[in-house]
Amino acid sequence: MTTPAAKDYETVEDRIRHLYSFDKSSQHLGIEVVEAEAGRVVMSMAVQDSMLNGHGILHGGYLFTLGDTVFAFVCESLGHPSVSRQAEITYIAPGAAGSKLIATGVERTRYGRNNIVDITIEDQDAQHLAELRVFGVHVPKK
Repeated sequence: MTTPAAKDYETVEDRIRHLYSFDKSSQHLGIEVVEAEAGRVVMSMAVQDSMLNGHGILHGGYLFTLGDTVFAFVCESLGHPSVSRQAEITYIAPGAAGSKLIATGVERTRYGRNNIVDITIEDQDAQHLAELRVFGVHVPKK
């Protein structure tokens, strides 16, 4: 489950860059890394018209996808690649066409092979759109 040719990178930037180079989903959706430090990552995504549901608002699955992506990068920033085993999202406000989503993820705790990461998603005007809590499990390096 680790990325191809994964290496033990020394810097957060190198680990993030390596993961992103293999993350075709994030690249396709236009998800970008804004900031990264150990245990905290900020990513953004522009809302495209193709992401809107029948109500003309952002489909909640895209909010979840952005949050889950941030989770993966937070784990990678710490050198602990992980997969989500459980996640909970609370939708607070709808996303709009043409907006820019900003998701900030922070690892709250790590215990054994498990961790918990909280992600806050806002738009470019700091409108709070969603909160996501992901429970992850560390994937051993091969």
